[in-house]
Amino acid sequence: MAATAAWYEDNGTATGSPLKGTTRAVASQVDWKSVDNISTPRASATIIAGQNSYEKFQSVRFTGTFTQISAGKFAHTAGVPGVGITLVDKVTSTYSTPSTAAMAGSTDITSVIAIASGQTVLFNTEPQTSSPSATLAATGYTQFLVTQLKTSGATAAGAIGDIELTLQWNET
Repeated sequence: MAATAAWYEDNGTATGSPLKGTTRAVASQVDWKSVDNISTPRASATIIAGQNSYEKFQSVRFTGTFTQISAGKFAHTAGVPGVGITLVDKVTSTYSTPSTAAMAGSTDITSVIAIASGQTVLFNTEPQTSSPSATLAATGYTQFLVTQLKTSGATAAGAIGDIELTLQWNET
C-alpha cells in the first residue's frame, strides 16, 4: 500500500498553541483572491490591480501505509502569471492570520523552475508543529506552503491563467 496525499488549507484568525487557522479544510485548488476562505468563488472575490491577494496557508497531509516520506521540494513549475503580477511564497511552520499585506520573509517564485531546484519542505504531525523533520514515518503533514499574488497598477483585468505549483517527495 502507498501513502495518500491530500492538500489542506488553513484560514481565519490564528488560534491555539502552536498557532493554526480557525478552520482547516481539504483544498482542491489555490484560488488567490480578496477574501480568506476556500469557499467563495474567485469571480466573487477579485483582486484589485495594485493590491495583493490574501496569503494562502496550505499543507499536504499524508495518510495510509508507508515507511517513510522524505526529500520534500516545493516550486512553481509551470504557467506564467502575467504582466504586473508577482507570485511569492515561503515554507514555514508558523501560522499567522492571513492578510493582504505584502508577505514578510517571502521569496519571489514568479519564474518557473525545475522541481529539483525547489524549496526544501519538512514534515511533522501538524503543519504548525515546531521542529519539523526531514522525514515522516506516520500520518502527518508538510510545513505550510504559503503563497500570495502581488499585483501592480499595470496588472490587466481578468483571469491570470493556470499556475502549477508542485510538491515532490520520496516514499519508501
